[in-house]
Amino acid sequence: MARFAIDVTACWRPQRVGMLTVALELSRALVAAGRASDQFVLLCSRERPPSLQDLECEAVLSPYRHELVLKARWLPAVEPQLECDAILYPYWPSPPFRRPGAPPTAVFVHDLAFRLRPSEVPWQQRLYFRTVLPPALRGAAAVLVPSEATRRDLVQLYRIPGLEQKVQVIQEGLPEQVSAGQLPEGVEPGFILAVGTIEPRKNYPRLLAAYRQLRGRHGALPFIINGRPGVPQLVIAGRPGWAYGDTIQRIGAEPGVRYLGHVDEPTLAALYQSASVLAFPSLYEGFGLPLLEAMAHGVPAVVGAAGALPELALGAAISVNAEDPNDIAGALERLLADEGLRKKLGEEGMRRARGYTWANAAERTLDILRRIGHTSQKKAA
Repeated sequence: MARFAIDVTACWRPQRVGMLTVALELSRALVAAGRASDQFVLLCSRERPPSLQDLECEAVLSPYRHELVLKARWLPAVEPQLECDAILYPYWPSPPFRRPGAPPTAVFVHDLAFRLRPSEVPWQQRLYFRTVLPPALRGAAAVLVPSEATRRDLVQLYRIPGLEQKVQVIQEGLPEQVSAGQLPEGVEPGFILAVGTIEPRKNYPRLLAAYRQLRGRHGALPFIINGRPGVPQLVIAGRPGWAYGDTIQRIGAEPGVRYLGHVDEPTLAALYQSASVLAFPSLYEGFGLPLLEAMAHGVPAVVGAAGALPELALGAAISVNAEDPNDIAGALERLLADEGLRKKLGEEGMRRARGYTWANAAERTLDILRRIGHTSQKKAA
């Protein structure tokens, strides 16, 4: 019998954010993939996350919500009491200071934006990660990353003895499919779709500049999308994030652009089904879930060339210099003008997306948890 703990203390937040999605989806998949003799315990903040209420496993509730209090006080105290073989931290790193008798940990590092693009990350997050990540990496028995790009970044930035041998790539999966709802009023099929939080790293100002160029070019290639000529609408779905300045106002003032804000899952599915192209010229991603979702729907994409996006989109997207609006505009123009290319990239995207499942991620993660738990038991013996 094996017993594993999963930290989901951050998952009480209702919003759909990449790291929260990973923590919730991976938790569900781990419990589903476990053997009949396996036991799982969720480490929760005050109550079980709503989307894990039906999960048949034990839960330990913290009286705290604040991340710093959880990491500095509650988790170090409760870890040795869990009688677990291993603990998974799928959202933030493990506590930087751990007590004797604490089980071995596997920590998930989603990206390294705070090191690679520090000006585009809130200072509080930069300070937090610079403080907690190094000791978490040193103390972890395994370090999980979502892409080869993030693995390379991690071992280059942190020269910690033995780290490279600890790092394992666990690719993210597609969320459970939901039935598509209705398109928002005024949105016609064939649009360019952008999905992501409004924050500096998502690069919306340059996307707007590229779209403006696309609309204003003289002698541009002819576009016929769903039987309608001309440059299609740009539709943006994403909640306000941080340090976005006047970006939302600029989005609202740009002709041909429709900003939807946060949308529910059925509406998002409808958007993917009806889009002609995904515009995702992010300046950096550790994985890129919106791209994977678009690929699953056969939507070709224009993506930034940095980080993990080219790795994920291999053969299903056009990579661009995300800091050059001309390059973004040229790639969008090329895709919109060539129906055959859109079909080719879309088909390759659907083929590749089928390999990204949470069941696969859970099986690999369970193998790692069993290995580090078994290794710990052998050392104790």
